Amino acid sequence: MVRGLYTAATGMTVQRNRMDVLTNNIVNAETPGYKSDSLLTSTFDEVMLQRINDPNISIVGAPTVGGYDFGTHIDELYTNFGGGTLEQTDKYTDLALMGDGFFTVETAAGVRYTRSGNFTVDTQGYLVTQDGNYVLGQNGRIYVGSDKFTVSDSGAITGATAAPDTLNIVTFADQGVLRKEGNNLYTIYGGAAPVAATGTTVRQGTLEGSNVDMSNEMVDMISVYRKYEASQKIVNMTDKTLELTVNLGRIGG
Repeated sequence: MVRGLYTAATGMTVQRNRMDVLTNNIVNAETPGYKSDSLLTSTFDEVMLQRINDPNISIVGAPTVGGYDFGTHIDELYTNFGGGTLEQTDKYTDLALMGDGFFTVETAAGVRYTRSGNFTVDTQGYLVTQDGNYVLGQNGRIYVGSDKFTVSDSGAITGATAAPDTLNIVTFADQGVLRKEGNNLYTIYGGAAPVAATGTTVRQGTLEGSNVDMSNEMVDMISVYRKYEASQKIVNMTDKTLELTVNLGRIGG
């Protein structure tokens, strides 16, 4: 009975964490370049229960009662790197990537990667992210001078006041090495190294939207709520049953 309580509780924990992920996806549905997350779950390994303390058993070796599963747990947080819809903005500083590439940016914590191309020009004339991180090119920080410059499909930057450069667009043999760090930035996990993206096209005056499917997210949110509610009812029923058992024990004692 107590094991049933534990099993239901693990289900509630998983559904709560899944709800957090869904909520974050919905909040970022309008964030340029955002990639949706989902939780992958699996069950705990099944254990075999044995009667080892039964005084009625005198033979060598305890007979097996059967298998038992202690519920479910979170196995992995999976990021869907599929492309989002493209929106024409006609702003020189808005850039979108078509393909598997990532922009490279310089942050206070080191080099990071992003798909969000809603850039701007700082007071010193450098191309930066909305948080002030420098966008990097083949020659380092990209100086454009003003918000009037041209970016070719291959990422080459030219303009009357711009220092000629090419966007440093990279990709990864396994995108599973990327971890979200916040502010639409990714860091590398496990010592993997980026490689130059060869099949990625840059579109100026365009933004890539998030790849969040709102209809699916809302359906999943309702499903998660109902599963959480069902597990909660099991916990309450088990708790009441335990309470009745204790009370009966007091009466009998």
